[in-house]
Amino acid sequence: MKHSFVFLFLFVASISFSQKLTFDIFLFGDKIGQTIVQKTVKNDSVTAYTLTSSSEAHVFFVKRKIYLHYDITFWKSQLMSSFSKSIRNDEVHVTSIRWQGNKYNVDREDGTFTVKNAVDCSTVKLFFDDPCNQHQIFSERMGEFRVIKKTGEGTYESYMQDGITYFYRYKKGKLTELEMRKGLLGSVFLRPHI
Repeated sequence: MKHSFVFLFLFVASISFSQKLTFDIFLFGDKIGQTIVQKTVKNDSVTAYTLTSSSEAHVFFVKRKIYLHYDITFWKSQLMSSFSKSIRNDEVHVTSIRWQGNKYNVDREDGTFTVKNAVDCSTVKLFFDDPCNQHQIFSERMGEFRVIKKTGEGTYESYMQDGITYFYRYKKGKLTELEMRKGLLGSVFLRPHI
């Protein structure tokens, strides 16, 4: 009986919950790819996120292929590690982030640096819920904070250093559209797969 109780306790403690979201990517009204984001909660303390995105389009007679892959881990509500890899045509960018006691060590292709503030709100979480911080969000791809602001009911705007403005639109706490706008190139939209 005692062993059955221990086994049952360990079984319940090891239960995980998983949520998977699929978004189609559109440019000029045409579907050009897909993004899949998965959230797995283990033992009520570890949350793992994965994101895989692939798209291909012809813009001004130039072929653009983009592939993204993220592996992100939170302990309770704090970011512990992140790995992101983005490939744009043949250009590869990798960012690795690790919590080291009281700071993050960030490794990018352009150098290594530290971030001192603990991260509880990051861009991958925006796929699953409204921003948990109304002022700043952490970009796993860039390894830095960016400003986010509420511009209307369920609408948030954030600007990145690479010249892209992100517009997150929610209904009842669910992401219904992510618009990525860059100057005259127009906008790319992510919308839930139907």
